[in-house]
This record gives sequence, C-alpha cells and structure tokens, in this order.
Amino acid sequence: MPSTTANGAIWQITSNNITVHIDTVTMTLTMQRSGGGPWRMVETSHDLTLALNGHETPVALASADQKQATLYEAGELSGVRVVLRGFPAGNRSVDVSLAIIVAIDGVSDEPVVRVIPAHDPQRVIREVRYPRPFVLEGRGPGVHHVLPSMQGALLPTDWPGKIDWWWIGLNWTRAIYMPWWGAIRPGDAYMGILETPFDGGLHFSHPPGGPTEVGPKWHPSMGSLSYPRQVRYHLFGSVDHNALVAKYREYARTIGRLKTLETKATEVPEVKLLQGTTVATGYTLYHIQPDSHYYHPDDPGKNHNLRTFEESIRGVERLREIYPTDRLVYHLDGWGTRGYDNLHPDYLPPCEEAGGWDGFKKLAEAVDRLGWLFTTHDNYIDYYVDAPTYREYLARVAEDGSVPGKAWWYGGAQTFLCEKNALGFVRRNFEEILRRRVPLRATYLDVFSIIEMLECYHPDHPMTREQSLQARAECFEWVRSRGIVLSSEEPTDWSVPYIDFCYWAPVAMADESPDAPTFGIPVPLFNQTYHDCVVTPAPLGKSGAVSEKDAFLYALLYGCPPIVAAPEPKVQSGPGAPVESAARSAHFHRAKILADVHRQTGFAPIEAHDLLNTEGTARVTRFTGGASIEGDFTAGKYRIVGLKGIDDTWQVVPD
Repeated sequence: MPSTTANGAIWQITSNNITVHIDTVTMTLTMQRSGGGPWRMVETSHDLTLALNGHETPVALASADQKQATLYEAGELSGVRVVLRGFPAGNRSVDVSLAIIVAIDGVSDEPVVRVIPAHDPQRVIREVRYPRPFVLEGRGPGVHHVLPSMQGALLPTDWPGKIDWWWIGLNWTRAIYMPWWGAIRPGDAYMGILETPFDGGLHFSHPPGGPTEVGPKWHPSMGSLSYPRQVRYHLFGSVDHNALVAKYREYARTIGRLKTLETKATEVPEVKLLQGTTVATGYTLYHIQPDSHYYHPDDPGKNHNLRTFEESIRGVERLREIYPTDRLVYHLDGWGTRGYDNLHPDYLPPCEEAGGWDGFKKLAEAVDRLGWLFTTHDNYIDYYVDAPTYREYLARVAEDGSVPGKAWWYGGAQTFLCEKNALGFVRRNFEEILRRRVPLRATYLDVFSIIEMLECYHPDHPMTREQSLQARAECFEWVRSRGIVLSSEEPTDWSVPYIDFCYWAPVAMADESPDAPTFGIPVPLFNQTYHDCVVTPAPLGKSGAVSEKDAFLYALLYGCPPIVAAPEPKVQSGPGAPVESAARSAHFHRAKILADVHRQTGFAPIEAHDLLNTEGTARVTRFTGGASIEGDFTAGKYRIVGLKGIDDTWQVVPD
C-alpha cells in the first residue's frame, strides 16, 4: 500500500510505481511514474469562482487565510487532506472552506484527487477548477491532448486553429461525449476520469498555436457545490491514444456502462436488424411558424412543405428499386399534427393534411412489409406554448425563478418540459400509436442523449442534473420495454446502456460554421470504446471542411453504417419518371459499401485505430475478429481486409 510523508509544506505519497508531491501552500501537485518524467500543474490565480455582490470573482486556493494538512488513510487510499478556509476578495475575507484530498489508490496504483465542500453558508461557490490542468511541454509529433469531443480528437499543443468549446464544457454534450481526457508526450501519457460527472466537465483553453490547458471543473448542484467531486488519474509509459481508450473502456465495463448490442438484442430482438443497416431519412411536413427564427417572411411558400403519406409510400417503393436491401431504418420527420418540431409533446394525431391516422398506418405497413424498421422522430424536451395541453407549471424553472424559453425551431415559441414530467407524455403518445396497431418498430427521441443536463427549481418537480438523466433514462427504458428499437441524437456515453443506435456521431469539428475545419486530428475515441454497444450512422455529404469523399473514409474507418435521404416519390408511369443523377448514384454506391462492411463488423469491438503518419491522412482500423480497414485521405483510396465477399485490394472512393 502507498506511504505518505511530510517535509514541511511538501507532502509525498509513494507507491511501488507512482510518486505524488503536493505543496500544501500553493496547492500545486506533481505526479510521476517510475522511469517517467513528472507531470506538473500549471500556475494559476483562478481555482475558484465566487459570486460576490452580483459579480463573479476568481480566487486562488493558495490565497486561503488558513491551511491545515493532515494524514488521510481510508481503505485503499493513502494521502493528505488539506482544509483551506477564508479567501480574500477585495478588502474582506469570504467565509468559505474546502477540503482537498490527494491520495494514491493502492489497489489500482492511481492518483486520486477529491474536492469536498466543507463550508459555504452563503452558497457563493459558482465553479471549482481543481485539480488544475497539467503542463504538456514540447511541440511536434507525438505531443498532444486526447479529447472526447464528438467522436474524438488529438489536439497537438501547437495546433494553429481556434477551437470553440460547446455548452460551457459540460460532460455529455458535444464538448465531452465521455467524461475523460488525456495527454501524450514521448515516453509518457496520463488520463483523467471524472468519477463524479453529473455536475462536472472540463475547463479548456487553446489559443491559436497553443498552449492548451485542459482540466476538471465543477459546477454547483441546485445552487451549491453540495457533495464531493473526484478525479482519478492513470499514468502510462510510451503509448498512443489506443491505450487510453482501452483503459476507459475497462472503466466503463466496471461501472456497468458497457452494454453490448448483442445483449440489447436479447431484450429487443429487432436490434439485430441494425447490423448492416442503412438509415434513410424521410419527411411529411415542414411547417414554420411566423415567430420562428427560420420563418421566411418574403417567401411564404417556403414555410409549408408537405409530402403526403401516400407520396412517401411511393418514395419507399422507389428507394427499394434503386437501393435494394433487406436492412434499413426508415426515419420519418414531421409526421405529427403540424409537422416537424411543432406542438411537442402533443404530436398526435398524425398530420391530417398528409393523410391522418389511416395514411400514417399505411406508410408504416409499407415499410414493415419490406422488413425495414419504421421509425418516428419525436421530442420530449422542447415544450411548445401553443400545444393543446401546454401547462407552464410543467415547464423547467431556472435558478432565478424564470421559465427559460425561445422561438428558434420551426414551431416557434417554446419553453422546456421538465424531464420529470416527460414520461407521462411518452406513455400517452406511444400507447395510442400501438393501440391503433401501427407497426412502429423503432423510434428516435430527439436531443435526450445530447442536450446538456438540466436543473429545475419548480417546487412541484425540483430536479438535479443527475435526476435529469435519470428521467430521460426512464423514458428510454419504457419505450424499449414495448419492444421498440431506440435511437436518440448524438451518443454521449451516459446513454449507452439505453439506446441501440443514434442519429449520428460526427467527426470532431472546431466550430459550427459552414466551412469549419476539423478539431485537431480526428480519431474515433467514442466508437473505439462503444462500437459494439451503439450503432452510429454517418451522413455522406460535405460537412465544413470535410469533403464527401473524406466523409466516406471517416465513416468507413469509424465503423459506421450510412445515412441517405429517401428519394422523391415514385412517378406512376411515363417519361416524367425521375432519373438518378451521377452524384446521387455515387452517393448510394458509397452507402452500399458502408452497409456491406457494417453487416460483418457492426457488432464487433474496434481493437485499435492507428495513425500511419503524423498528419493522420493515412490510418487503419482493426476490429475484433481480424478484419481491418485502411484509408488514405490524400489518395482518396481505401482497402478492406478480412471480410467475406469483399475485395481486399486498394479501391478508389467512388465519384
């Protein structure tokens, strides 16, 4: 077990392979493995943010009026507990105290840092940024941070571009699909896992050209820090990002988050039909309300775009002709009363203008006869104020007592349904669809898996961020209990035990502009962790600086099946019958390649994703079972090895 000693203000914690030093005056920590170099914290004056007199004030832990360090031993942990009390702000001292435990876990041989809110009677702590980021020194190949932003990225210390950080860096948003990060340099690497993720995230800073700073940050829960927060570190020798992924995958297994598709298929048998699938997106009605951000006042015709259910049936027939497959998810947007993103959660009855219940059921039956999964788009977060059963007392209330709202999406003015009230609407709507014997085989519950964790301060239904996710999970579990294959938007990893597939899991992009570059060097950290747990379809169109050909290569290397747009309805007869363009034909050709590969690899773990050059333009993915896929972005070529019936020579990406 580790031993802990003190030499004045410097405490040393030592195990067989790890040494940690903590200066209890400056609260600067250094950690080092045997035979490796030290990882040293950055110097900063911003460890805490205190809300004082209507202003947010940054404070350093080192400025505490009182500091007391004592030996800490508890089960597997040995280390030091430091109590810091009283922080100067202007000409006064703020009566706040924190306890910081720095220890080594003697079982796993890993450093652990715990932040405990010991005293905050005025609830002034608004953010804690401790433990601080560790310095990543050096530049050039092999020196980078590893970040699970969207699918994931390696960010070199000298990356020249600017990086946006979404949703204030909260866990389980686009910024952080999985609650961990890491850093790699020649000979050494570390990773940090946020073991108390619900009110946490990452502080991130990367000015163009660097340096990069990444470290934990903790937010209050219902107005106060309220409970201890903990980070676990693991130190590595000379490794690449694959070792960090493998470590996190094992951690996910130990906490019960690693639920495979094979297991899910024992609960909902039609999950098996996702292996080798294609997602085809169709729509019924896009209607834009006058108060929506998207409304076209100068071109009213753009505000109401209808495709009847009968027309969609003809589109399905045409899709079957031009893209023959026995496995397909037909994802239908805008099928509800007033179309896409309107009137939620009162989405029933189906759009009368498109054919009502009868037309909706006939479309579902037409899809079902082909053996495809008929899938509805639905939403139980956006709460539209003109929905027939809208009641403001069911909406989310913010800490200041306001009811947040906006008028952005097509349906116009909305608030947000408190997730604690969502399950009743889910049950009401789905039971009615099933009662009418609509063959609903799958559904997509929008935003649940990706929107930030929310709090609610309504006295009838107060909700912490953790309870926010628990309420979403209850909705997920209820839907799957009806034998329905389940999808949501982007697959942050809290949702992995519940969803079977997602809408997409994009390549990491630096921002959301139309021509956005990639975020560092994209790598599939998420799919390396969860490829055998969640199916992650990929669109094949241009996205930011990623071309159509590059999108295909990323999808192939990331183990994704394709997303395609369902074609226009089939014309009954005559010379007006639509003809596929060359570009459209190439699109379906690329989709078929992805689906064929996914048919054999879709439920297999990814063992490694190796970069074959420093730029990441040549790379190879290796699956359990022996299959491998190599891609060359510069040449626009790929090679698939080890799959039955697929040519193992180099191929050019179809034009």
